[in-house]
Amino acid sequence: MTDEKTGSAADTVAGERTVTGASIRLDGVVKQYRGQTKPAVQKLDLDIEAGHIVAFVGPSGCGKTTTLKMINRLIEPTEGRIFIGDRDVTGEDPDKLRQSIGYVIQSGGLFPHWSVAKNIGAIPRVLGWNAQRIAERTEYLLDLVGLDAATFEDRLPKDMSGGQQRVGVARALAADSPVLLMDEPFGAVDPITRVRLQDKLIAIQHELGKTIVIVTHDFEEATKLGDKVLILSEGGHIEQYATPEEILAKPATPFVEEFVGSGATLAHLTLSRVKDVEHDPVVTARIGEPSDEVIGRARAQGVTWIVVVDGDGRAQAWPSLDEVATKDRVSDYVDPRLPVVAPSSTLNDALDSMLAASQGGVLVTDSRGAVTGALTIATVMAVIRGQLSDARAGDGHVTYTAHTEGTTP
Repeated sequence: MTDEKTGSAADTVAGERTVTGASIRLDGVVKQYRGQTKPAVQKLDLDIEAGHIVAFVGPSGCGKTTTLKMINRLIEPTEGRIFIGDRDVTGEDPDKLRQSIGYVIQSGGLFPHWSVAKNIGAIPRVLGWNAQRIAERTEYLLDLVGLDAATFEDRLPKDMSGGQQRVGVARALAADSPVLLMDEPFGAVDPITRVRLQDKLIAIQHELGKTIVIVTHDFEEATKLGDKVLILSEGGHIEQYATPEEILAKPATPFVEEFVGSGATLAHLTLSRVKDVEHDPVVTARIGEPSDEVIGRARAQGVTWIVVVDGDGRAQAWPSLDEVATKDRVSDYVDPRLPVVAPSSTLNDALDSMLAASQGGVLVTDSRGAVTGALTIATVMAVIRGQLSDARAGDGHVTYTAHTEGTTP
């Protein structure tokens, strides 16, 4: 995956950001469960670069979760060695090892009767941090994952709805661990929330430069998040370990070709990012502004709608000028179904958001949620037409992916 997505280790050379992650190396790792004739993972050798996101993907029973859990020794390897940075962690105290590695599971894994702040501060308290340092770290991390500390730090997980996954990520980052392990972290949320959580993870990675290993059953998610994707088959056998572009262009084995699917040519649409497409400018307005002034400003720009934003530039609603004109001042109405994507979102994400909200476009926001532009369905469909044209030119036939069915131009 290109360095622009995550700001990978290569960016450090250019001085664009600092990598705080550590490399991971698995050397001849085996997991043989008692009573089983075949190993769950057999002689796995793997190198993960510091500051990269690597996605593990493969069919059920391929050993991807077992491999992930062997890195922090929630599952003990039967043979082989595991290195984090220059440390051979195979013989370290497993409890201390886990305190130095962030870990996120599908449900977030939060303590249900602890507040958000107490959950995030769990490992720092074990490590002996003082209360002020923990409070400062908690506030910083809640802001990083897009949650207002004053609003959420005293809430219980059950009151968080889709925010539990964000709190789970914040807790995993609390001790500033170099490695973050994620086991199907976004599998239990709705598709639109999942897209937003994926984009938030990419933004966090760009800012912090951790090493992230994520297990997913979704190849599209793997290609979106991963600098590299590891495709495993039964027994933890590596079928291919490469960038998403390489896997889609040159599947290494028949297994990979079948796993990726016959729609691999159009699957490149999942690699096309919102940031790579020209955005339309937007006219913004603050709550309480005189409606006639806002309408005049919008008409001068030749647009028929505006974006209402809060004090931080985050979108609240997307009304037409006719709707704005019904009141003397811009309303404080908040549209809960507002279609929003990040620059790191794929064009499939953008199209899904439009269809889910029954809108002809989406708003594009930066890593802090401020509106930077808009993307229309016409622009996305033009890219899809280009993909179709390339597919016809390349192999003479077209097979649609699930995300383009029903939206063919």
